[in-house]
Amino acid sequence: MSGPPADLELLRAYEPIVRYTNGELFFPAGVEGYLAECDLLVGTSEDDARVLVPQGQLTTETLASFDAPVGESLYLRLVQQPLSGVELRRWRARPDRIRFSAPGRLARVGLFARLMDAGFTVSLMLRGSVPGGTAAAAQVKYARAREQDPSYVYHARVVRENGWICLHYLLFHYMNDYRSTFYGVNDHEADWEQVFIYLEDAPDGVRPIWIAAAAHDYTGDELRRRWDDPTLEKDGDHPIIHAGAGSHASYFEQGEYLTEVPIPALRGLGSFLDVLRDFWRHTLRQPDPGDLRATLSAALSVPFVDYARGDGRVIGPGRTDTWSPVIIGDSVDWVKGYRGLFGLDTHDRFAGERAPAGPKYNRDGTVRQSWNDPFGFAGLGKMAPPFHQPQEIRRRIGELESEVSEVASEVERLTAELPGLELEVRSLAEFGATAALHEDRSATLAAGEAELASLRARQASIHDTSGALRRELADMEAGDLGDPQRHLKHPHRPVPPEDTRYNVIVELWSAVSVGLLLLFIAGLVFFRLVPWWAAFLVGVGGYIVIEAALRRRLTTLLLRSVLVLAVFAAVLLIYDFRIELVLAAVTGLALIVVADNVREVSRR
Repeated sequence: MSGPPADLELLRAYEPIVRYTNGELFFPAGVEGYLAECDLLVGTSEDDARVLVPQGQLTTETLASFDAPVGESLYLRLVQQPLSGVELRRWRARPDRIRFSAPGRLARVGLFARLMDAGFTVSLMLRGSVPGGTAAAAQVKYARAREQDPSYVYHARVVRENGWICLHYLLFHYMNDYRSTFYGVNDHEADWEQVFIYLEDAPDGVRPIWIAAAAHDYTGDELRRRWDDPTLEKDGDHPIIHAGAGSHASYFEQGEYLTEVPIPALRGLGSFLDVLRDFWRHTLRQPDPGDLRATLSAALSVPFVDYARGDGRVIGPGRTDTWSPVIIGDSVDWVKGYRGLFGLDTHDRFAGERAPAGPKYNRDGTVRQSWNDPFGFAGLGKMAPPFHQPQEIRRRIGELESEVSEVASEVERLTAELPGLELEVRSLAEFGATAALHEDRSATLAAGEAELASLRARQASIHDTSGALRRELADMEAGDLGDPQRHLKHPHRPVPPEDTRYNVIVELWSAVSVGLLLLFIAGLVFFRLVPWWAAFLVGVGGYIVIEAALRRRLTTLLLRSVLVLAVFAAVLLIYDFRIELVLAAVTGLALIVVADNVREVSRR
């Protein structure tokens, strides 16, 4: 372990406590032991891959000396031979195996999401995926490596910039076994997870202000929690992180998270739904329908549950299992020199089953933002540290006051010029010979009038902004930092425990319903009992009724069906009597106009 003492002291002072789910197979480890179990390959596909360094000969010193030719992929391989079927059954029957159990994830979602899940399962057969038995073989290797080095390692570095200090913790796992062990979205060899703690480097000493943790596709502000956020658990100055089972994604709250894999073709609907929600709330002044974007994402996505229960191994200060830090940075050869993947390259076109690159690089060899710009990665590139914010507010208020003076001068100039110009335009309109000049002056007058309106609007805007800044400054000086969650637009929260409890029948139905539905529709069509569209309607209708009955929602289904039928009947009536309704509307409008005009005449 090496590095500046100040950096080590800071990393130790705030190092996280990570709580894992019971049944987790892989925990943070050092890179050296992992490399000893790997071989290094290069190639354009699995068929033409060739071994550059065999297992047992790779070290951190030699890793940085290799690069891939143009068009080829450079990658490590932890598992040279996955376990066979017999070996896999023996591995699963081992006496020390921890059994993992959870409510069926498909019981938590509807029909469309279940269909998408079936499609996702089929897609694994058509794209590059980690072979079966790989996770088990990786666990065997990991267990063997732990016999040589039982320590739990985080790699870390310290970055200082503009009054901020970033403590960047990187947790390396031999494998992500989210799919094969915990029914998640993907498997891949090697897994890097990250936790960032942001300190303000104030003149009177450093203080923790923010923490960020990488979790699936969340970016920017959504990754970040303020140090005084009530949802952030801490033990003294050590934040508690709950790791997802198999995925190792980091969460601030203990629980189970429904993680959707969005469908790219449907992402554009999100903006439309945000506009629709604003129209419904602000224009029509109706009750808030909730986050329609999130509702669409949940309904039209492939559903997976990330289990961050925190009921398994706990690693961190004050616990039985503690950390062994390893300082890394751009001066470390394997960090800066190796741009290949850190595990098996399955050449998955969707990238989900490909191993990640190292801590510094993306899979394509470019530098990760989390490494190159750890402050911007969590949305802090736009923020000054708290000790510097009052000064920034005063500076900004000063700039606004200067702008107010400039705007006021322009307003004064235009209010002096425009009346004379208006008189010119008015007088030029009296003579046809000056029509061209009148048109030119009219355009100048219109532009000046628009500019004056814009300047007055800017005056009002500056006044409001300056007032808000002064209030913010007063709150800061009083020690009030405001709502710690106001920067969050879509906070990721665990599913309430009461929403994860289902009986055996519901779980069984959720597991087989999609298959039964498809078989039922196919049977009706094959035997030509009804047309294909009728088979589809009967199948989906029957599915909806059975689903409602099992979940004790038949009354709700009946009421909604009645409402839908009533709306449909109303639409049919409107269509059938459309001419009569138009005539009635015109007649009513005519009567209202006549009555209003007669009332106006009678009041004279």
